Amino acid sequence: MGRRSQPRFTVVNPWEGTMRVLRDVVVDRNGESELFALSAAPGVVGEEMSLELITGTNRRSLRVRVVESRPVIVAGGVQHRLQLEMIGGFESAPALSDVGVLPGNVVEPA
Repeated sequence: MGRRSQPRFTVVNPWEGTMRVLRDVVVDRNGESELFALSAAPGVVGEEMSLELITGTNRRSLRVRVVESRPVIVAGGVQHRLQLEMIGGFESAPALSDVGVLPGNVVEPA
């Protein structure tokens, strides 16, 4: 007793859509071809994402690929350090040449 033999609900018209997850990160450039992002969530190696960098009133969107993701301890809590590779290289982002640590957002692919 207590088990239902009939389904509880049915979806007559299946839904279709996409979901984009926006995560705040802190981005640091390391050398000529590497970016590192500190995130509350881990990355998936090989995943391509959009990275939106915010500098004062300017915003720049870049395409990046996760090369490595590893947990690190920051201020007593677990964060994830993502090594990012820019798709198309730094030539497409001249605004990054003279900046250090930046706030930003990453958007997972739809």
